[in-house]
Amino acid sequence: MRDTVKASLYSALLLTAIVTIPTQASALPNCAQLGTNPAYGLAGNNQISSLTATFYPAGGDVVLNPPFPPASNQKAYCRVDFFLSTICGPAGGYRVGQCQKIGIRVGLPASSADGGAGGLQGAWNGKNRDLGGGGYVGSVGPVFSSSDLGYVGSSTDTGHQSTIPFFLPGNGAFALNPDGSLNWGLIRDFARNGIHQQHLWAVKIAQTYYGQTPRRKYWMGCSTGGRQGHYQAQNFPNDFDGILGGAPAFNWDRFIPAELWPQVVMNNELHATIAPTKLDAVTKAAIAACDPQDGITDGLIQDPRKCTYNAENFICTGLGGHSTDPNCLTPFEAKAVNKIWNGPEDSYGNQAWYGLERGTPLSGFGLVGPTPFPIATDHFQFWIHQNPAFDWHTVTESSFFTDFLTSIHKFEEVIGSDDSLNEFREAGGKMITYHGLADTLIFPRGTYHYYNSVVHGSYKETQEFYRFFPYPGNGHCGGGTGPQIDPEALFSKLVNWVENGVPPDYVVASQSSPNRTRKICMYPNIEVYNGSGSTDDAANFHCQVQNKDPLIDTLTLGKPYEPDIKPHRHDHDDDR
Repeated sequence: MRDTVKASLYSALLLTAIVTIPTQASALPNCAQLGTNPAYGLAGNNQISSLTATFYPAGGDVVLNPPFPPASNQKAYCRVDFFLSTICGPAGGYRVGQCQKIGIRVGLPASSADGGAGGLQGAWNGKNRDLGGGGYVGSVGPVFSSSDLGYVGSSTDTGHQSTIPFFLPGNGAFALNPDGSLNWGLIRDFARNGIHQQHLWAVKIAQTYYGQTPRRKYWMGCSTGGRQGHYQAQNFPNDFDGILGGAPAFNWDRFIPAELWPQVVMNNELHATIAPTKLDAVTKAAIAACDPQDGITDGLIQDPRKCTYNAENFICTGLGGHSTDPNCLTPFEAKAVNKIWNGPEDSYGNQAWYGLERGTPLSGFGLVGPTPFPIATDHFQFWIHQNPAFDWHTVTESSFFTDFLTSIHKFEEVIGSDDSLNEFREAGGKMITYHGLADTLIFPRGTYHYYNSVVHGSYKETQEFYRFFPYPGNGHCGGGTGPQIDPEALFSKLVNWVENGVPPDYVVASQSSPNRTRKICMYPNIEVYNGSGSTDDAANFHCQVQNKDPLIDTLTLGKPYEPDIKPHRHDHDDDR
């Protein structure tokens, strides 16, 4: 898959290609000079193209792409945008005539030279916070969520450019060359090199603009951004002091094909999708059946892994079981829903990956709606079958597992997830992950599985540097019916852990309808009601310590599909 000699050559070329920007010229630059004066390492650099350095006054960088409103409260900052090209030709998977092209954006709170004040230097707090992407990425995102808080922020398109906004699923066609071969250069940039270069250049530009090295370096992202954070902890363990990586899209080679499983099942079992009204009704039935398991009836399933509700209990009783009643299922629909909940299982009884949890919304935007999730269909077309004309409808429940194993064989090395975080731990890094337990896109048990594969010894030992917070009722990176994920609150907990040695045992989450707060306990601890007071007040709950996960058996996978625990494979030669 990835030839060792070629990989070594590629790493060596990447090392020689990194240009050191002067940490300080004769005088510190203002924003405009970063983009025009070659003395500061950007302008005139033959690795860099389409360079702009623009100073935006407060409220000046208006974001037009939804769902982001105009940034009326955005603070003054310097935004640097450019494309980085370090590798051309046959090295690193590139063919003759192909070149690396990584888009990078860095946002810098106004320095003293640009009138900034109140921070360590200008408005800068002396720290960097890199931001992750979503889906297949393909474009840089806004970075002022970091710069507004005093951090240098950064983003990357991960080495390919798409017309689809960065926060939408994107297009996976970049992985395929016109002749039908895989573009390993772009795949590696997406998996690895884009985010690493994003980090390196954000640090270099901060050094140049402020005249000093960042004191702390953080990562923050969800979904693909969660995978990116974990990948860097595994492969570049010295780069970050703290990483917040939510709903992680790790084990990409496995969970992405599993995202097509619901559509394959409905197509095979029904030759059609299930009506949204029926999906909503069976979801409500599952919640009603499993909600009381934690002793509180509140519309939430605290741990969906406990829920074993069978959709056959929701089969219509009239008209021979073939009713069009929106409040029940036909036997074939019930069979399909059970398979969607249980996840892909081959004819030998081997679980390949996980399913959507019972209680997770099945209708609307997600994996069970009227159309498949585009990331999944792109993966089958361009990545697995290497054929833009491939029709996913031809995938059967049997052939699905052949495709699943093909995905592992082709992509585990480049974008799979190993389980060794030892070097990150030894470097003093801290990491927090979180996952909504009603996630409609990424299966929460994948995060439970990964966390348990990291645990070698005891949960207590792992919690010294890595903690996991599962959010009942929350959707993908937030939303849903439970007290809400607040990434900034989690990030504050991470900073307090890194800088003050205060690890978070729980996070208080809140929602407005109903007006409710709850404790989100670090896994495997569980939230327990004290027995008196409102169940909508977090103060009336405590986190019960558990040294074991009593539901660990719900994470078992079949041996053909179980991710390997592999040795660290990061490249020390281009690490910081």
